Amino acid sequence: MHCINLNKIKIVLYDGNQDVSEFDCGHEDINEFLYENAHEQNKFMLNSTYLAYFDKKIIGFFTILTDSIKIKELGNEYHEKFKNKNMVYDAYPAIKIGRLGVHKNFLNQGIGTYLLQWIFFFCIELSKDIGLRFITINAYILVYEFYKKNFYEDVYHEKRLEKEFKKYLKAQKRDNNRAKKMTIPLFFDLYDNNKLFFD
Repeated sequence: MHCINLNKIKIVLYDGNQDVSEFDCGHEDINEFLYENAHEQNKFMLNSTYLAYFDKKIIGFFTILTDSIKIKELGNEYHEKFKNKNMVYDAYPAIKIGRLGVHKNFLNQGIGTYLLQWIFFFCIELSKDIGLRFITINAYILVYEFYKKNFYEDVYHEKRLEKEFKKYLKAQKRDNNRAKKMTIPLFFDLYDNNKLFFD
């Protein structure tokens, strides 16, 4: 395993000219997206992919795109919060993390968290020019706990979550490839979590 200095990571927009063929996060679905879909989808203005370099090697990447989150998905607490501010809309603006992967030789060194923090600061800057309140992700169940540790919150209520995890456990027994692709929606509130980074 390689040890890296997170401060030396350089994040660059993927324009299709960089060689991504040696990147391997150990998850076929995520690798395949980077190799086959990322640049094509960017050309059609569907999303943007960023590559994380360390010592001229791609050690991670993420893809972001615009999104919105419906207030009914956030539950009564958020409904009341916005209602009290006289801002009752059906949906609120968000940036979605479409994909995020870390090279399998660089796991457990804080790179994934570093990429989430980069996305957070990127969104904070963006929010100065356009309305933007949330970051959303449909996280693979395999890495659900990683996002929870990084202050992402569940969209589903507790009973629905239990149901989804039971489905996942059943799928693991029948078809592990299908289970690996199962996701749980999560969100991060930029406004409420500002204090995590700016206090």
